[in-house]
Amino acid sequence: MPADSTQFAPLARIGPRPLWLHLGTAAMTWTAATFPAATWSAAAHGSDLHAELVVMTKIATERYARLTRGIAAYHTHPYRRALVDPPAMLRTGGLRLLDYGDPARPNAQPLLIVPSLINRHYILDLQEHRSFVRFLTKAGFRPFVVAWEDFGPGARSATVDACVTGPLEAALALVREATGQNPILLGYCLGGILTMALAARRPRDISGLVFMATPWDFHAGGCRLAQSAPQALAIAEPLLQAMGALPVDAVQTLFYALDPFHVIDKFLDFAALDQASASATAFVALEDWLNDGLPLPAPITRTLLDEWYGDNRTANGDWQVAGAAVRPENVTHPSLVMVPMRDRIVPPASAQALAAALHGAETLLIDIGHIGMVSSRNAPAQVWNPLVKWMHQLSGTAV
Repeated sequence: MPADSTQFAPLARIGPRPLWLHLGTAAMTWTAATFPAATWSAAAHGSDLHAELVVMTKIATERYARLTRGIAAYHTHPYRRALVDPPAMLRTGGLRLLDYGDPARPNAQPLLIVPSLINRHYILDLQEHRSFVRFLTKAGFRPFVVAWEDFGPGARSATVDACVTGPLEAALALVREATGQNPILLGYCLGGILTMALAARRPRDISGLVFMATPWDFHAGGCRLAQSAPQALAIAEPLLQAMGALPVDAVQTLFYALDPFHVIDKFLDFAALDQASASATAFVALEDWLNDGLPLPAPITRTLLDEWYGDNRTANGDWQVAGAAVRPENVTHPSLVMVPMRDRIVPPASAQALAAALHGAETLLIDIGHIGMVSSRNAPAQVWNPLVKWMHQLSGTAV
């Protein structure tokens, strides 16, 4: 594929983002735990409290040193993503449309893939041997990938409605024009919600739907962000008004709240890895993507925290795009809902609610995580091959 000059691999690593929050959490937690742990140990074993404090302080200090070693190793790791994007067929409204198809197979069944607005698209094309979209191309499809970009000065007017009725509808029209076929729509994470809205507005222009780790009932599964959405929006509102968007570090803080020690535990483990190993390289590749996020436009942030996480309008049937309610029960296309059962970001119950709302949807429950379904070494066997089989059956092409 010819190269696109627009690339987003970070030049200098500053993650895990926000770095001060992860370091502060570790320091405060381990320091605060030292005295109670030492007191309990002294009482349980009849030992001297001062001696126990020395031991516990040493343990906390060594653990913090291992964490900082892991972060430093990440910052200095030699890996840099080498893959380049295909040319952009379309640039409009914070979106690029990328054609990952094989030029030798222009008539392959088209796919329009919509990732989340929060992260960049290349989790779907992370490394040569871990590329979801290149796997789909080799399987006989023509993937067109939506690559969201920083909306910049346009962030203040970048609503969810505008994303669906503007650039996404333009992308769908261009795919149909370029291929002469109705594509299968594939939505990943929050991109699946946009995909649902697009399908509801353009039912005659698509042939089927795939939802991967797509939330729908935001109050299902005890999601922490749903419980704290009003407070999160109140804290974010001054930033939204001043900057027109939620900065990347603030977006990452929302995910931090889901599991405050997840990142810390990851970097403690990374510190123990052979830094020349394939495992270390895979870790760095994924972390680079995680830390290379996008600012979230203010209107979209308000929809996310108020209408979706707060009021749960999607599951309640009250969410509207351009004045029309988006209701899965009104969508009659063949649909596949893929639910990663080890998802920490989208509770499986939230994604299963979408399957229940769709008429005749096929549901695939997978023993894998949210990001792992598009990037892990187990993804081809557990996710990609079953998806390819379903899409071949839908399009009537040979497996």
